[in-house]
Amino acid sequence: MVISIGAAAFWIALAAVLISGGYFQFRRERLRQETLLRLVERTGQLDEQQIKAVFPPPPPMPAHVWGPPEYPDGRRILKVFGTIVLSLAAGLASVACVMLAIGATLAQDIVQLSFVWSALLACVGIGLFVAARFVRPPIGSRDRETS
Repeated sequence: MVISIGAAAFWIALAAVLISGGYFQFRRERLRQETLLRLVERTGQLDEQQIKAVFPPPPPMPAHVWGPPEYPDGRRILKVFGTIVLSLAAGLASVACVMLAIGATLAQDIVQLSFVWSALLACVGIGLFVAARFVRPPIGSRDRETS
């Protein structure tokens, strides 16, 4: 088994970053504990403001990326799929143009068929964009969005 020097350097650098991150996190927690201990030794008691200053509450957890949306947003979904389908149609038409430009005389039927399919895909993409105009916008964005 042969390991290149570059791969070994990558794994060593990754290990160094992970170990240093863990060390600094451990050190930060230790300093917080020492600060709390010194506050108790100095005053003999703790009040809530001192604890919140030393140990701020954690931020709220963000919503999961793949979870369901807070409200249905069919308009955005239709626009995304419309963009994807129109991009596919443009790509298929450009491939057909390239094949026509290089003179693919034997594949004339394939070129014509790809032009037909690209036109059909373009119509579907435009239809998705038009359908997005008729979908009700989400409740929170009705005041902001006019399109």
